[in-house]
Amino acid sequence: IDTIARCSCPSEVGEKYRYSCLNFISLQRVVEAIVGTDINTYMRNKLYRPLGNNTMGWLPADSLLDRIAPTECIDDVCIIGDVHDPLARIMMTGVSGNAGLFSNARDVAKVYQMLIDGGMYDGKRYFSLETCNLFMTKTSRISRRGLGFDKPDKLNPAKGPCAEEAPAEVIGHTGFTGTCAWADPKNRLVFVFLSNR
Repeated sequence: IDTIARCSCPSEVGEKYRYSCLNFISLQRVVEAIVGTDINTYMRNKLYRPLGNNTMGWLPADSLLDRIAPTECIDDVCIIGDVHDPLARIMMTGVSGNAGLFSNARDVAKVYQMLIDGGMYDGKRYFSLETCNLFMTKTSRISRRGLGFDKPDKLNPAKGPCAEEAPAEVIGHTGFTGTCAWADPKNRLVFVFLSNR
């Protein structure tokens, strides 16, 4: 229960915005039930490989470990290639809808570029335009969040994740361990910065 309470993924409860990873884990389980396989295999076969994303996925290959920044080091022991989030690492064995996706910046940028291009990348359709618009549209009445992405807080820019000048259409994500990826469909910009804490 302590692990769940410390998780940092968005959820809405009543009229108050709270963090919870359980929604993303539940969504993972729904997707797996629909497609009949685990989400890592499904995403690798249906999205990551067709996009040419050879580094993206959960549980990175040993051949990639020398290219992965440690997510945490304690007493000279570093976590490399294992998700930092304890719920994802321990209870979900590294494959979780709430955390643990590994990638390089180029592969992350391809996904964001595909989204701002309305579901198309390199001449191939991955998502419908309607689905991309839904992903990138603000959907919550009580927070700035979109469906799976953070967005600028135009009512209170000082409390939001973006510069005041950022267009309302911007979508992105910042992660606990140092990940940062944003896309601006209005100005056709994609920004990815991967680091560690």
